[in-house]
Amino acid sequence: MTRALVLGATGHIGAHVVRALLRDGHDVRTTYRTERFLTVLDGLPVERVRVDLDTCEGLRAALEGCAWVFHAAAYYPSFQDRRADDVTHGIASTRRVLDIFREAGPDRIVFTSSAATIRRVPGRAATEADAEPWPPTTSRPLYATVKIAIEHEVLRAHAAGLPIVIVNPSVCLGEYDAHRFSGRAILAFATHRLPVYLDHRFNAVYTGDVGVGHVRAAQRGRIGERYLLTHRHVTLLEFATMVAHVAGVPPPRWRIPLPLAQAMAVGSELAASLTRMRPMLTRDMVSSFRAGQLLDGTKALVELGLPQTSLEEAIRRAVDWFKAHGDL
Repeated sequence: MTRALVLGATGHIGAHVVRALLRDGHDVRTTYRTERFLTVLDGLPVERVRVDLDTCEGLRAALEGCAWVFHAAAYYPSFQDRRADDVTHGIASTRRVLDIFREAGPDRIVFTSSAATIRRVPGRAATEADAEPWPPTTSRPLYATVKIAIEHEVLRAHAAGLPIVIVNPSVCLGEYDAHRFSGRAILAFATHRLPVYLDHRFNAVYTGDVGVGHVRAAQRGRIGERYLLTHRHVTLLEFATMVAHVAGVPPPRWRIPLPLAQAMAVGSELAASLTRMRPMLTRDMVSSFRAGQLLDGTKALVELGLPQTSLEEAIRRAVDWFKAHGDL
């Protein structure tokens, strides 16, 4: 049995990492920043420790005695147009955390990155070898830019001796999405509040499989390597239709052009700035829709034995969880 620390345990991915560790019989210490989302850990036999990763308050104590560390709480940029500030903040906060990891000396660190750090390659699905350099060779949305910068900080720390494995999940679908990240799209289509769709193709994966992928990355992943955690490519219409079927509502009927979507994103961001809520649609999202992303996750399938739960099942679990928590 290994003692493992999960940073970001109340997040969508972190909650599944915790459960995958417990199923394998490990001793789990979890961290949280605020008590608001602790309900995703209700009933689990885990230690809960408050840690602020902006200041690193509590991090040294949380690391004590932990052989494995899962960092599923990297900086997430705001939707507002503060690109330089967000990139600087992401790099600086990551460096502080990595310096403390170096002091603690865990046996293995699994870092949660994103498939957004992988370049789009015309004519084929991209692999880990297609990761973006830093700085990127082309203009990328803010979220991707920050994640690319952070990932390169992590790789530099590996080169300096930290035993790090990087995992790059695609769009994660499933239960325990208390922060409503991918869940916002599920809720929009499940309530029929979004009767329109865009031409967009993406890769999605069940978050429970992503949790298992993290644990197997700690067990058998190669240090210094990236692993794309993926499952199936779908169009936005296919995804919306699956959600509508599970929720028992009509699927979206109208396709909207990208220029109109861009205008809608501006309105969504303005409304969000007034209500201090995260917008349903952002200009960054629309920019990423323009190209879509095809991914080849063979490496994780072969080396980690990544499970492949169907997206229909992932969506059903997400919808059931949202119903149980009063969102539907």
